[in-house]
Amino acid sequence: MNTSFSSLIITIFIMSTTIGFSQKTKISNVEWKKAAQLQNADGSISLGFAGPINGVSNNVLIVAGGANFQDKMPWEGGKKHYSNEIHVLEKVGDEYHWNKKIVNTLLEPIAYPGNTTTNSGIVYVGGENENGLSNKAYILKWNPDKNEIETKSLPDFPIAITNIALTHHENIVYAIGGDDAKQSSDLVFSFDLNAEKPAWKSLPKLPFALANSVAVIQNDKIYVVGGRTKTSSGISDLHNTTLAFDLKKQVWETKADISDGKHTTNFSAGAGVAVGNEYILILGGDNGTTFHKIETFLSQIAKATSEEEKSKLIAEKNILNTTHKGFYNAILVYNTHTNKWSKIGELPFLAQVTTTATIWNDQIVLSNGEIKPGIRTPDVMLGTIK
Repeated sequence: MNTSFSSLIITIFIMSTTIGFSQKTKISNVEWKKAAQLQNADGSISLGFAGPINGVSNNVLIVAGGANFQDKMPWEGGKKHYSNEIHVLEKVGDEYHWNKKIVNTLLEPIAYPGNTTTNSGIVYVGGENENGLSNKAYILKWNPDKNEIETKSLPDFPIAITNIALTHHENIVYAIGGDDAKQSSDLVFSFDLNAEKPAWKSLPKLPFALANSVAVIQNDKIYVVGGRTKTSSGISDLHNTTLAFDLKKQVWETKADISDGKHTTNFSAGAGVAVGNEYILILGGDNGTTFHKIETFLSQIAKATSEEEKSKLIAEKNILNTTHKGFYNAILVYNTHTNKWSKIGELPFLAQVTTTATIWNDQIVLSNGEIKPGIRTPDVMLGTIK
């Protein structure tokens, strides 16, 4: 399962970037505004992309790559388009503008890579395109003097992977789980960006294989929230787990199940950021209610013994796709000190899944992503924590 929600194959790649916030202050809500909408080369509004690279370099927001359907929905025979476009959003005063002079593109089209913003630039790993899964790794950096994006190749990742979670602590990048060509992965790797001879280093495995999770770092621990695991039946195992990897002890721990404070919930393909030194903020995602139904249809269609039965199942699945109301839009908070989850509100717009959350000028950025099966959004939303 490594394509998109359109065939109900979901992806997430979450970066760990921290908003400064008083440890004693309780998060009450997040206020949102629309900063911009992604544009095509001719200035028209883009369809938007699922699985883009989102990050900040030298105080500009970079939105690159991703996938969409440009003519028809996938259940109508539409072909997925993979992008190599790079877009740069600049802030001038209180206004946001796309830099129209950018001519750079990614070295190849890519969607659903893991990505994280570091002091060295935006690191992205893996992903997929028309040629299948990728094992490539790069850093993107904005050069304001030359008005261009600089791309630096990193050593190849040990395996071709998509739906992988990336996070970082100082100069160390951590790559967690994901989907290889056949199954979900339990592998974890680190990479020292400042090493004289940098190489991917294997770390203790996840307790179980996991893709589409959120990964952030708080207090010398990597927190891995939710996710899903491929199974031989074609119907994913969805998770409500919170895992923590102690970077000093090099061991995995199991924390409280994901919850709105009253009820536990499965969760994948959402976005998340670290806030202050004790909070993790989760911003929408998929709780699996509709996802499991569509996966079940896909499994039944594959096993159908007659064209009549197959046509009936396809029609029912397509109705589920076209009447989809949007994904799980709760804003959840996890306190790493108390090991408790709570809900502080809901997104006032359709949840943007299969995209990364990042931090820009102490505001949360949710850019592009999928809002319904096959449907992307071009919106760049800014959230201010209250």
